[in-house]
Amino acid sequence: MRRGHLAVDIVVNLLGPLEVESSGAAVQFDGAKQRTVFTALALKAPEPVAVDVLIETLWGDDPPGGAVRALQKQVSRLRQRLGADAPLHHRPAGYVLEIERAAVDAHRFEALLRAGRAALDAERPQAARDDLEAALALWRGPALADHRFETFAQFEIARLEELRLEAIEERMAAELACGRDADLIGELQALVAEHPLRERLRAHLMLALYRGGRQAEALETMREGRRMLVDELGIEPGPELRRLERMILAHDPDLTAERPAPHATSLPVPPARTIGREGELAELAALVTRPDVRLLTLVGPGGVGKTLLALEAARAVEERFPGGAARVNLAGADRGSVLAAEAASALGLVAASAAELGEQLQRSTRGAPALLVIDSLERFLDDAGELAELLAAAPNVTVLATSRAALRLSGEHVYALHPLAPPNAAALFAARAEAALPGFKLDDANRALVQEICARLDGLPLALELAADRVRLLPLPALLARLEHRLELLTEGPRDLPARQRSLRATLEWSWEVLDEPERRLLCRLTVFEGGASLSAAEEVCNADGAIGARIDDAIAGLLDKTSLLRADAHGDEPRFGMLETIREFAAERVADHADVAELELRHGRHFLRFSEAAARESARAHRRDSLDRLAHERSNLRLAHERLLRAGHPDEALRVAIAFASALPWDAHTQEVRVWLDEALSELGDEQPALEAAGRYWDGSLALAQGRFADADPALWAALDAARTAGDGTMEAAVLTAIGRCAILVGSDRAHELCSDAVAAARASRDPKVFADALMGMAGACERGSAWPEAAGWAEKALEVYRAIPDPYGVATALGELGWYDIVNGTGDRAERYLAEALQLRRRHGDDRRLVEPLVDGAWLALTRGLGGEARARFLDCLSLALHVDDRFNAGEALAGLAALAGKEGRWLDCARLAGASAAVHDEMGAPPWESVTALLGRQTAAARKALGDRFDAAFAEGRKRRSDGLVRSAMAWSEPIVAVTASGLPNLR
Repeated sequence: MRRGHLAVDIVVNLLGPLEVESSGAAVQFDGAKQRTVFTALALKAPEPVAVDVLIETLWGDDPPGGAVRALQKQVSRLRQRLGADAPLHHRPAGYVLEIERAAVDAHRFEALLRAGRAALDAERPQAARDDLEAALALWRGPALADHRFETFAQFEIARLEELRLEAIEERMAAELACGRDADLIGELQALVAEHPLRERLRAHLMLALYRGGRQAEALETMREGRRMLVDELGIEPGPELRRLERMILAHDPDLTAERPAPHATSLPVPPARTIGREGELAELAALVTRPDVRLLTLVGPGGVGKTLLALEAARAVEERFPGGAARVNLAGADRGSVLAAEAASALGLVAASAAELGEQLQRSTRGAPALLVIDSLERFLDDAGELAELLAAAPNVTVLATSRAALRLSGEHVYALHPLAPPNAAALFAARAEAALPGFKLDDANRALVQEICARLDGLPLALELAADRVRLLPLPALLARLEHRLELLTEGPRDLPARQRSLRATLEWSWEVLDEPERRLLCRLTVFEGGASLSAAEEVCNADGAIGARIDDAIAGLLDKTSLLRADAHGDEPRFGMLETIREFAAERVADHADVAELELRHGRHFLRFSEAAARESARAHRRDSLDRLAHERSNLRLAHERLLRAGHPDEALRVAIAFASALPWDAHTQEVRVWLDEALSELGDEQPALEAAGRYWDGSLALAQGRFADADPALWAALDAARTAGDGTMEAAVLTAIGRCAILVGSDRAHELCSDAVAAARASRDPKVFADALMGMAGACERGSAWPEAAGWAEKALEVYRAIPDPYGVATALGELGWYDIVNGTGDRAERYLAEALQLRRRHGDDRRLVEPLVDGAWLALTRGLGGEARARFLDCLSLALHVDDRFNAGEALAGLAALAGKEGRWLDCARLAGASAAVHDEMGAPPWESVTALLGRQTAAARKALGDRFDAAFAEGRKRRSDGLVRSAMAWSEPIVAVTASGLPNLR
């Protein structure tokens, strides 16, 4: 069953050894790393966990090469374990397990603990005891028992174990309030012996002993506790324990009362509760009650919901502060040095300084723990030192502050509050929209629109609430359309909010006012980037004229320190800086006041031209993955650079960006998008640069060839050949001829051998060993198409020799893959296995995942010829998924053919016909027949299937032909899994 869009058919138990049930069945994990990934996701569910965090969780400070890909595989296999409809997805912010918090026993435990405390506050001890007993019953052993020695779990283990002890203490308090005194003495004595320094347990034991007529033992328990505290910690017992001792000595009648009256509080009751912040609320509550935390600052951008969350957290723990809890709101203050006065006023005291206020707080609370919530400190950071004076004078006071920047005080703990994750953002929007328009519901009909609205608004709670209020006037499609101008639309918030929170623009203006001119100039100029910028890119693009100062670091530090308008993330060797799109829009409105926009955009374009060409050169070397990762991370900036260079009248530079990106295309990039870049630049390029035109058309044709779009590839490559000859570029001519020959091979042209021979001759004349080896591989393919296997192997062996000499690991992998396939066809499987294993290792080691498909599909055929049906099935499915993911339709068709052959070998005739039909449809759509060897292998099985099925064969074959590419993976899995369920591995976005 599902509630909203969060899955509740998964049950997760973390309070003891890991136990997971999906749809009522126990989930069995493949190993320790898979359990670790699941636990890390479950702890934050339904919030996303960043990829970097998961990598650090799995491998610590020493991740392996290709860690991102390795993580993807772990997640994909985990999704397989959770079932076909697993709520495990990849989002922009990371991976997310989209289950309700109540599905996790640790979260249910905390909810019951909060309910028990609330019942105690309301003087309902019996209800409190029931809730607390239910909370403690969830524990089956130590928290996160499977991960007790893993670094990532230590904080959470300590937090949960502390909460467990607190739940025991609360249950004892409830039992005492219910009059169960004598019954508790034995249990309390055992608990005190186990935890001798916990004063609250000792106080419970003293009270139970006193009420049981054992005053002397109660006092001896106090004296024993004092000795231990002095000996172990060098401190006296706390004020509550000392007060209880005095009351016992005086036979105070209040000791027989069921429960003292709750301490009065001056915390306001928020008009609405937070939605989607259960995890943050629990973490804040745990932090603010830790004895070593005296100052906790909740930091985040304007509109992220700091005030409401701080108040909720304070109210959730106020019973832990018998000295009281109060709020100090600085939002209305317009001058410095107001902290002491505002805080004194909120507490009903009079103080001229922070130190004096601290002394008065110490006296008025009689030293009992007290909590002070100080809101909106960002405009008074220069006065933050007053907090240090207050805390020094009142050691019993804890401060929970909200600010758009850290206070940078000694002992400060900072908790960063981020925008809501997609599921929680949608839930908040729906709740506020229903309040504005009764009858509004989040359902399947409007879910996609709501999710897009939430994405446009960056998950900012204030923006979501302002937008939700507009559903009274605007249908969702109209609201989404108008969010192009979100700062103008999102105004007129509730009148009971401060003026700075009644519109999104006002909230951002509040942060803008505290910036100095260099910081404003930098923030505006950074809007030229999309998706953020590295420090070096920001320096080169934003400060080329020196207008920000001698060091851009100072302005960046100011932005990070004063506000949350800018955020820093670790990526590679240097930090990366970016901002939410809502903030980017706000700053972009002001960029013309702080820069020549045309010059700024041109600097941006030329920076990323240099960047892309350098990355392309690096990608041709042995260590390719890092350069591919950098390219993939900067794809948005590269797209902008291409567009801006075109717009500025520099199509040659725009074309160079596209060529550089195409020549080192990351495995997850969109090939079709890059082909559009090439076409746009080529259409504006003049005739005076034939060499550049040849390169552009060559890459357009090569990418079309990789896609299997031969009708596009052929004319582009012939045009590239003309341009290369006009330019007198023999190396490019040879490369183009090789690509033309490859195209002819794949479409089955009679001229393939002739064209490949021309390519070899041109490549030999060019004296470029890489081009020559590629041409030799083209000849090998032409011979293979003609079933001249010995000759094909000879060409491939020559190419392998050249590739190894260069050295070119990618070429080596290609040649090994071809030789391995020849050996499969010739029946020399042992040598084929060695060739294919080395090819696969090289592809993975050097990050060429786009070309993993060929050695993978060859390995699948090898498993099939050896009779390893289960292994072949898994490999063919992996190949099919990866081929479709990287738009390699030719190999997708071959993977389907392999699955069809396997089904025939197993006597599953209907599945054989369906899969063969799907394979034929893919090849017919491309206009490229399969390899003759593949046709021969499959033909024997389809003939047997036709004989077994008779007239039903054609119907099943036609059913397979109808499958669209976006449904092929699911259909192929259904048609090829008679024994075990096998899912495609390593593809987080195929879900």
